[in-house]
Amino acid sequence: MRIIKAICNSDDVEIIWKYPKIDNCLGFAIQREKEVNGTSQLSWVKSSVGFEDEPHIDFEMKNTTLWPIQKYMWTDYLVDSGDTVRYRVIPMIDQENNLVQDGNNISDWSNWVTLKAKPTDAFFNRGLVSSQFVSRKLINLPEKERKKTLDQHLNNEKSPLRKLMGGELLNAIYRFLDEPCINGNEDIHLFAALYELNDAVLIKKLNAIGKRANIILANGAFGDKDLDPQKENADKLDKTNLIRRIVRSPHFAHNKFAILAKKNGENYEPYKVLMGSTNWTHNGLFTQVNNAVVIEDKEVSDYYFQEWQKIKEDCDQNGIGLYGQAFKAFNATPKSNKTGKIETWFTPTKKAADMEEAMQLIDNAKDGILFLMFKPGNLKSAVLYHKIYERAKEENAPLIHGVINTDPGGKDDPTIQFVDKGKKQSGSFLFATTPENLKEDFGFWKKELPKPSVTIHSKIVLIDPFGDNPILITGSHNMGLKASGSNDDNLNIIRDNPELCQSYAVHMLAIYHHFRSRFYRSKKGAKWKGLIREDRWQSWYDGGSYKKELDFWMKSNPK
Repeated sequence: MRIIKAICNSDDVEIIWKYPKIDNCLGFAIQREKEVNGTSQLSWVKSSVGFEDEPHIDFEMKNTTLWPIQKYMWTDYLVDSGDTVRYRVIPMIDQENNLVQDGNNISDWSNWVTLKAKPTDAFFNRGLVSSQFVSRKLINLPEKERKKTLDQHLNNEKSPLRKLMGGELLNAIYRFLDEPCINGNEDIHLFAALYELNDAVLIKKLNAIGKRANIILANGAFGDKDLDPQKENADKLDKTNLIRRIVRSPHFAHNKFAILAKKNGENYEPYKVLMGSTNWTHNGLFTQVNNAVVIEDKEVSDYYFQEWQKIKEDCDQNGIGLYGQAFKAFNATPKSNKTGKIETWFTPTKKAADMEEAMQLIDNAKDGILFLMFKPGNLKSAVLYHKIYERAKEENAPLIHGVINTDPGGKDDPTIQFVDKGKKQSGSFLFATTPENLKEDFGFWKKELPKPSVTIHSKIVLIDPFGDNPILITGSHNMGLKASGSNDDNLNIIRDNPELCQSYAVHMLAIYHHFRSRFYRSKKGAKWKGLIREDRWQSWYDGGSYKKELDFWMKSNPK
């Protein structure tokens, strides 16, 4: 039985197919049909990985009729937001040392999908600075653009690289900040609580809102020698209504949320909120993996507005954070809208109540748990990661895939940790993900951009995204005990929103596979050199983790 599906978010399309074994099959070609102004355009999806015994040139990509896909899943990165596409797969057969299409086993066309960002949706950047995708885009820039430094690109609002790396996440923040400046919106005010801010374009947009932009700017990643590394950026917000929040160890004022509210007399009527993992900095917007959600819900927006007010009230006349009883009391219980489908824990809270609820949801997962985390703490502190890993040990565990980026600071290298194939894997982050370490052993991997120490900054746990009760857990919260008990943070639990969960699932799979492939190739000394000229690759999906992953994605229900 042949099955093919396509699911997407606003950036990428995931194609999944299922086939019985085909003799002499060396992989699949993927054909893309794109709808443009009522007409159809056919093209072959391209691959950058060829056969192990073939010569190649830098940045070479070939049609999958020549370099077929030796798996049953593929992410199409070479589509753009707004595209409407569908796919079919064609087995490529070895016939007397020639690749030929197996016309008897061509799949049907998949469902159509449209890569479209809705005004309220999930938004992601393309923060894998070191990815092959970015490298290949760079090589196609005009020479004068290629010679610019990364900072020169990121400080230029019109830079194609800035737009590429910021992705739909950057566009979502632009739309949010531009809304108060639209003619007729003079009664719209913005309220934001930010850990840090340094992007010149966003600072310009905030100043354009003027005194209707009410910004609580914290002191960011302070240290012993500099309690307020955000002072210089705060001074640039001279047109806004600026409130400083200066905190000391063990606290971080770690929120990254903004609210839009309509002023009605002396009152404000909040109606939209933007939250997630993204700091409004070059790193947060462009060189780290980050996410954001925009929610247009008056109840959710209102309790975020109340939290903003509590944070403001919790500062003394010098902007020093007090962490007083009124602030902590407000955060002691979760907030939710009338349907109960969106629930938010603000921190600091007491006795890790936010973590207790999240752990119970992880305990109840049936089909799969996907996660991306940054610095949740050691195993004792990283209670969600610990709970996920305990579930991975079960005999009939759900599919569990995830990546953690730790950043120990000092001279120690960052590390990555995986739960993959039911086992915890860890190693040097730089070694595992820097292609230079692969040397010439894997010829289809090219030198990529230098990697920053923090690459995964998202904080996401996704539970049963294709099941009857999909659950997304995300926000600014690092999902550990420190964030729960000491920081200004938010942890959002979103239930029964299949489309939102699907968007996150596509994003998280792409990130997970990006790092997993580099990790294992580095650990194995890059013994894998390309496609094999045998049909035994199909047996990888007869059972075990490959089959489990494919079955998980086959449960998706494309819209």
